[in-house]
Amino acid sequence: MKKAIIFLLTALTVFSCAFSLPVSALYNDDVTVVNDKKEKVPYKIQTPRYYVESLDTGEVLFAKNETERCAPASLTKIITAIVALENCKDLATVIEVPERCIRMLDGTGSSMGGLKIGEKISMKDLLACLLIASANEAATTIADYIGGGSYERFIEMMNETAARLGCENSHFVNAHGLDEEGHYSCAKDMVTFTKHALTFPIFKEITALTEYKLPQTNLQKQRTIRTTNFMMLRGYKEYYLAEAKGVKTGSTTNAGKCVVTTAAKDGYSYICCMMGSPFYDYDKDNYDENFAFMDAKAMLTWTFKTIRLKTIAPASQIVTVADVKYASGVDHVRLVPQEDYLALVPDSVNAASVLIEPVAGTLPAKLEAPLKKGDVICDAVVKQADKEILRIKLVAAENVKRNLFLFAFGKLGEFTHTKVFKVFFVLAVLAVVVLLVLRIYADNHRRRRKIKMVNYRDVRKK
Repeated sequence: MKKAIIFLLTALTVFSCAFSLPVSALYNDDVTVVNDKKEKVPYKIQTPRYYVESLDTGEVLFAKNETERCAPASLTKIITAIVALENCKDLATVIEVPERCIRMLDGTGSSMGGLKIGEKISMKDLLACLLIASANEAATTIADYIGGGSYERFIEMMNETAARLGCENSHFVNAHGLDEEGHYSCAKDMVTFTKHALTFPIFKEITALTEYKLPQTNLQKQRTIRTTNFMMLRGYKEYYLAEAKGVKTGSTTNAGKCVVTTAAKDGYSYICCMMGSPFYDYDKDNYDENFAFMDAKAMLTWTFKTIRLKTIAPASQIVTVADVKYASGVDHVRLVPQEDYLALVPDSVNAASVLIEPVAGTLPAKLEAPLKKGDVICDAVVKQADKEILRIKLVAAENVKRNLFLFAFGKLGEFTHTKVFKVFFVLAVLAVVVLLVLRIYADNHRRRRKIKMVNYRDVRKK
């Protein structure tokens, strides 16, 4: 099969990164790649739902329709493996394949691992069949065993696990991923499931393998199963990415082509999920291309080539100044980032090329002394080309002492503008008025009484 595309992504000025701090990622479907003639050619990302995250920092590089519910196909087997690993501590446990676990797949034409009814196989080998060969009968056998003979109970456990991991856009009705009503997930949830699954060393070990030797069983001789992830196979030039490790593929009529993969290079690690990718003859070579692999390779290759972890908001950088009341010798304080903030950004981006702005509503109109160096003052946003990269904290760059005279005078002035003062003032005025009225009344009363006394004495003299 001939191919013209070697995914070595080059300069991409309009395709930048954004990050989960708590910024949503940016994306652009139009990218540039270099073909085997060293020519730059346009390439359009075909996958309708994707999510790419740094395993080092948790920053989200690319995301599109990442929470949209859709059929997950065999990516389902990732959570099937999680439930198995959480509930079976001894992977050497030997399990006999029940007839019902084979029969329930009759007529589906689905992916099988060649297990036979009554075959005795260890949990570890079942997991290898599940995750490497994407064997559906391995999924039903695991579900039957972990569910204590109840397939339905295992499905409940899958949904309980999804809820526990905070994945609200996932619901499962089977353990293998065949299309069924009410069986759905999303790219972001699948990344969450995979990150949790990777905390189990055996999951990481198995999914990184391109092939696995199943030992002889009571019914079969030793045999080899091979991965369905062509991104890990050198023979597939258009898909192969040396840095890719696992994790799981999927494909059904409703789900399209799907893949979750991790990749690491030069100290950088990423996880990528593609869901709903098309499958058609892209380069007219009479061979249909799997765009889950192609798009994942394109994004990851560009990321490794272009993205670097850099300090984009150094703690020494003066971002702005803020007015300070009651300060001794100054009337403002300088604001700086709380720490050296790092982010995964294109190689062309640095601290000098970004803009840091206080977030509206978080910076007080005036601060009040005293302030200590390092006091958090407000939030700020770091932007590059009008696109938000991350949120940071701004702090006071120096100590600011309080002027006691200004403080006392200012507080007194402030008090005169309070409702309490206004009420007190009105009551005081009323009290003075009442006292004046009472005094006038008393004076008048005494005057009248004096007049009466004088008149009384005059009458007696007569």
